[in-house]
Amino acid sequence: MVAHDSTNTNVKMLTAGEAIYLADRLYSRSLSELFVASPEVRRDLCMASRVIRALLSRVDRLAARCEDDAHTLRNLKIDVEGC
Repeated sequence: MVAHDSTNTNVKMLTAGEAIYLADRLYSRSLSELFVASPEVRRDLCMASRVIRALLSRVDRLAARCEDDAHTLRNLKIDVEGC
């Protein structure tokens, strides 16, 4: 499920799906009765979940823009009739 980076054995990489699953788990724990006595922990878990989702959303939007730009560049036509 978690792949290791070949250049640094201490770094673990998550797929986007795994990151979303982690965000869901953090959010669920923020609603859990286990942390009723620790509102700051609940708040932190909820915020961490929102940050992960926001970052994934930004990455997704940037990837879509890059894909659109790559398509435009691949189909670039230059008018050279006036030369």
